[in-house]
Amino acid sequence: MGTGKPLISIVTPSLNQARFIRETIESVLNQDYPEYEHIVMDGGSTDGTIDLLKEYKHLKVVSEKDRGQADAINKGFRLAKGDILAYLNADDTLLPGTLKRVSEELNPVAGPFIFMGRCRFTDESGRYTGIEHPSEYEGHLRLLKIWKGHTIPQPAVFWARRVWDECGPVDESLACSWIDYDLFCRFSKRYDFHVLDDLFATYRLHMDSKTCQAGEADILKDSIRVSKRYWGSPLLPKYWFLLSSLAVFRFNRRIRARAWMRKSGDLYRNGNKFGFLRYGISGLLLAPEVAFNVYAYPRLRGRAGALIKKTLHPIRSRSRDNPQTKVFLRRTDPWDDGWVGPKFAAQYQLEQDAAVLELLGFANLQFLGNSLKLSIAIDGEMVGVHKIDKDGNFYLALPL
Repeated sequence: MGTGKPLISIVTPSLNQARFIRETIESVLNQDYPEYEHIVMDGGSTDGTIDLLKEYKHLKVVSEKDRGQADAINKGFRLAKGDILAYLNADDTLLPGTLKRVSEELNPVAGPFIFMGRCRFTDESGRYTGIEHPSEYEGHLRLLKIWKGHTIPQPAVFWARRVWDECGPVDESLACSWIDYDLFCRFSKRYDFHVLDDLFATYRLHMDSKTCQAGEADILKDSIRVSKRYWGSPLLPKYWFLLSSLAVFRFNRRIRARAWMRKSGDLYRNGNKFGFLRYGISGLLLAPEVAFNVYAYPRLRGRAGALIKKTLHPIRSRSRDNPQTKVFLRRTDPWDDGWVGPKFAAQYQLEQDAAVLELLGFANLQFLGNSLKLSIAIDGEMVGVHKIDKDGNFYLALPL
């Protein structure tokens, strides 16, 4: 190719992912960046994956038994020749323009050496769920506080080869599925993650994925176990700083109750009714307001929305610094059911001879906590701010 641009190596581990991997391959193939190699490490698939891979002559394919995902990823990177590295699971995708953007920002020689973008969750059919994976980075210590939320979206992370040489490989002995979190803990000890406010990738949620198969309580338990590997000696302040943060998390009444409620839900879905009642009742006794928010609120909101809003709004407001909550609050596109909010932004091209701009909509204020505010600009000039103070249909006519 000889373009003088850095070579980007993408490694895809795969085992019986024929229903998803074509979309993954196409998402890399259709990037507007020529200097890349795509290595697929297949663990001996029997579902037609190998025949599918043969259709793509540009791929480097190795199909052989492996010792799991970590082993496949490590073998793939041993084959990789790129200056910039990343791995993309066989059910995830890259969004258009990602490789070009990474090549412009990540300097494999002088740095910055690690970049990550934003990542959308999609469903089994590849449809956007309306939710993004939190994408924030504050530093190594915050990354170790996994109980405060995981904010590194694995499919959207790219790093220079020197990072892998110094901090890799993936730990094949790790007795849980969260090998990416373990790897990023090691990365963050030496390098900062630089965040770009661009969509890089999609993360598919489906019933066979490890994220959906594991309950939230089990995911957190395993992740904390990984985090503790990097706390250091009990003789150091870092160890006690993290231990005290975890203790505050565990003994916070509302947080513990919420964790028990999640555990209760996981047990119910697995058919364990005794465990469901045990954790559900424990959560109810520890923090009744949390139990109300989790169980009663969704069932009552249609009939008692105004009262519930007044009761719960102060509680919710105090927790809005949570990274997962920020993802919801910054969304400006319509949701899949056609509703918009809490924020919505759109641009429309008007006819040249238009005399009036008409806005017709339906407002449901019970979840906003305040009035609906409409800000309208024409040719970049603000022409009005209008407040909607009650539920129901609204109509605005603005002369142009």
